[in-house]
Amino acid sequence: MSDNLIGFSEENLRNIAAQKVIYRFSVKVHVVIFITINIMLFLVNYFFTPGFYWFIFPFFSWLVGVNLHIVGYILYARGIYPIAKRGVIYHIVIYIPVMFFMFVINLLSYSEFYWVMFPAIFWGTAVVFHIIIYILYFSKKVEIIGKHQSRKERAIEKELEKMRKRQEKRNNG
Repeated sequence: MSDNLIGFSEENLRNIAAQKVIYRFSVKVHVVIFITINIMLFLVNYFFTPGFYWFIFPFFSWLVGVNLHIVGYILYARGIYPIAKRGVIYHIVIYIPVMFFMFVINLLSYSEFYWVMFPAIFWGTAVVFHIIIYILYFSKKVEIIGKHQSRKERAIEKELEKMRKRQEKRNNG
């Protein structure tokens, strides 16, 4: 395999492959433990306190963490490195199960008043703004044929140009 063809040395590729294997193994372990423990919690709940299904609270809480492990692995495996893009994906992936969990809590605790709508609307608005900011500021746009730059990258280049001009002015004057 040629280093020039892909831009990574054999050692770098081996390190990336090793990291993927570790992430994948970590996800598998977390999923197996999640399933095992939650089956046990369900059985304890069913046999000892059948009148109230409390096992859903640790189930959904833990589901958020397992969800993050899975998403983290997928993002790494797919090569999604920009932190802004990861942030948007994490926000969306966490918003959905947490809001579902809160909806269930609302129904079980105080179904006469849908208080869950307040965090759903406000947090949902924040997630939408996060997506909009990512699209407007961080996503890459084609400016010159073959050259992709985000608004952030263009702003950095503009600032570098100003700094170069100031430095040049100091050196000449």
